[in-house]
Amino acid sequence: MSEIKGLIHAVGHGSTWHARLSPKEHRFQYRTAMVLLDLDRLSDFQNSMLKVNRFGVLSFRTHRHLCDNTAPSGNQARQFVEGVIDTDVSGPVKLLTNPHFLGIGFNPLSVYFLHSRTGEPAAAIYEVSNTPWNEIHRYVIPYRRIAQNKTHSFDKEFHVSPFNPMGQRYVTRALWPRESDISIYLGLQNDDSDHLMFEAGLSLRLTPFDGHSIKPLFTGIWPQSLIVIGGIYREAFALWRKGLRYHPHP
Repeated sequence: MSEIKGLIHAVGHGSTWHARLSPKEHRFQYRTAMVLLDLDRLSDFQNSMLKVNRFGVLSFRTHRHLCDNTAPSGNQARQFVEGVIDTDVSGPVKLLTNPHFLGIGFNPLSVYFLHSRTGEPAAAIYEVSNTPWNEIHRYVIPYRRIAQNKTHSFDKEFHVSPFNPMGQRYVTRALWPRESDISIYLGLQNDDSDHLMFEAGLSLRLTPFDGHSIKPLFTGIWPQSLIVIGGIYREAFALWRKGLRYHPHP
């Protein structure tokens, strides 16, 4: 299987932003860092600072993802895509996610980038988690739908924010991690409107990561798991204070 221009595992540093456009405006942005892991090469971390299914300062837990606990690989992600669309995903499977910090972890969005046998982009999986319910839902995005900066639309099937109803659809586009950059864009529209009521983005610069030092994940930031969890509830409180309507879990 060919690699993405020699990049096997990577750390991404950058920023994420959210902008609620209606019924009231609310915006925020913060620095972030994530790891991009080749799920077929997790054995590379056997003697590293990033622990796989073991406790450590930083760890990757396969049970939260499409990855077998006893024999981790990209096969579960491949099978998941093959059950939805007919495309060749026999090549590398890269997962963009936040590792656990001291056993604590939460990922609002993790993204799998699947490739064909020749290493060409084939499909993405958006793995969405919610809190406090701790549920997971996954959307399959064919690469051709988001190639060349195209915007793809799909129905919302999963309750995430108590300040958003279920009758909505996503719009998305992505910059594939083929060079040194990666970005994800998500917007939300109500079913009865073509106007965006919410949008969010993630932009990262990638550098190689071998797991033998955790310094790349701590340079200029605090541990991401704590930032993410704290930020979700801080921003939810801000939205509540602004009087947004509460939508209970269906």
